[in-house]
Amino acid sequence: MRSAFLRPFLTGAALVVSLVAASADEITLAAGAGYRRPVAELAAAYEKQSGDKVLQVYGHMGQVLAQARESAKVAMVCGDRTVLDKAGGMAFTRMVRLGTGRLVVAVRKGLELGKAEDIAAPQFRRIGIPDQANAVYGKAGRQFLQRSKLEAEIDPRLIAVATVPQVTSYIASGEIDAGFINATDALGAGDRIGGFVEVGAGLYDAPEFVCGIPAAADGKAPAGAAATAGFIAFLDTAPAREILTRHGL
Repeated sequence: MRSAFLRPFLTGAALVVSLVAASADEITLAAGAGYRRPVAELAAAYEKQSGDKVLQVYGHMGQVLAQARESAKVAMVCGDRTVLDKAGGMAFTRMVRLGTGRLVVAVRKGLELGKAEDIAAPQFRRIGIPDQANAVYGKAGRQFLQRSKLEAEIDPRLIAVATVPQVTSYIASGEIDAGFINATDALGAGDRIGGFVEVGAGLYDAPEFVCGIPAAADGKAPAGAAATAGFIAFLDTAPAREILTRHGL
């Protein structure tokens, strides 16, 4: 008797689960590796709120744009607006502004830095920099060296890697003495590094961090259109702004 009594309710519960699963959507988001921490947290918060799934791909902006060109599944590309505006072979129907990035010089434990220009001091023998051709903060680091007239002094000490997180990892492990990263990654590193100082305004072009919607993904991919619109709307909410502010944007 009990089994027969429960059967209609169990059937109804199964129907609810099925409907929720059917309403869930999935998108792929590609972003610059230097913004991985805030983007991943934004994606997790949106997934929890909506039930949608946000797949994520990270790399320097050259890799990210190549991935977006090759895959029609990439619904959003997040990175420096200047890079997205100049991206060959891609058109974006909309740009959603998330904040302004900040270039910093971070140091390993045991070393201190009063100002960014002090990186020229002899104790900073190995200095990391992201890809200067494709990574936003590699380009920003090069601008700082040029405008501060420290290129000749610092260039022989530079250790070039692909992305901001790689520079941060080498600083944290003590493999390099200092490096050019963004405030977002420096804040996320916490006590794994010795500290950081922000590069002064005017010594580099501060990146405008945006998410662009590729033309092919803007409402033209029914499987991800709802989640794309939902995620865009979420980016304008108080919880999203709190995440971005906490990560230095």
